[in-house]
Amino acid sequence: MGVMTSVLATVAALLAGVGLTAWLEPKWLGANGERGPASPVKIAADVRLTQPDPWLYYAGPVIACMGVSWAMVCIPFSPSLVGNDVNIGLFYFIVVVDFVVLGIALGGWGANTPDSVESCYRAIAQLIAYVIPLGLAIIGPIMMARSLSTVHIVEAQANAQLWYLIPQPIGFILYVISGLMQVYRAPFLEPFADPIGRGVLSVFGGWKGLLWRLALSGVLFVVAAMGAVIFLGGYSGPFLPGPVWMVIKTVGLMVLMIWLGRQVRLLSVAEMLSLSWKVLIPVGLLNVLLVGGLILLGAGQDPFSPGGGH
Repeated sequence: MGVMTSVLATVAALLAGVGLTAWLEPKWLGANGERGPASPVKIAADVRLTQPDPWLYYAGPVIACMGVSWAMVCIPFSPSLVGNDVNIGLFYFIVVVDFVVLGIALGGWGANTPDSVESCYRAIAQLIAYVIPLGLAIIGPIMMARSLSTVHIVEAQANAQLWYLIPQPIGFILYVISGLMQVYRAPFLEPFADPIGRGVLSVFGGWKGLLWRLALSGVLFVVAAMGAVIFLGGYSGPFLPGPVWMVIKTVGLMVLMIWLGRQVRLLSVAEMLSLSWKVLIPVGLLNVLLVGGLILLGAGQDPFSPGGGH
């Protein structure tokens, strides 16, 4: 795929995912309760602030959008329909997608209001809560596929005729929970909660508000899409074209994440940190040990790769 074609395909997929999220998410939120990033953003009119930082305030939403766009590059919808199948695709993904946090931090600090600065602090604390469990959840598929390439991970599942969800249910659950923290959806939406005026969402309007809507809708889509790639076999499947399978699995995972999150009461950042260090990280380490044992037994291995299954 040429560079220009890759760029256009990546942008088109991201915009389609953002539109899908904006249409799908309100249908599963219910009439009551806080909506976090799904709350309305002032797009029709700009927001006037008294003392914003002239650089950080404008950089925040731009950097957040850049992070989501760059994360979309390594998500494959077919072997040839991928922006760039880099050899370190999963490592690249977990680094660039967290530019959303950097954008929230810069935008919240740059807006220079009490609520926006509070949102900045809480978003950074939430990053500390989820980043290690998320990494431990992703290690399992990497170990079984023997690769960081997203295309290779899909092909390894297809060759082994086994989604990694089956031998790694603990890793999948860990990914869903830490993924919900990463995308700021219930029950982990405190940086955008009503008591702090919905955080940065209340201090951005106009084109900046539009960029926040793109970033915060897009991050849910890309995290669900990556979950479909590493645990649900990505674009592989019978009868239907690869991109169709990828969309079905991504939407299904998005719905599951949103629905599960609404079944639990909202948690504070302090509770998230406690959950992470006392439960998620120990479970993640246990999952890595279990996956190692399964690999020694040949479970979930690609029989066509060196040492796989025989």
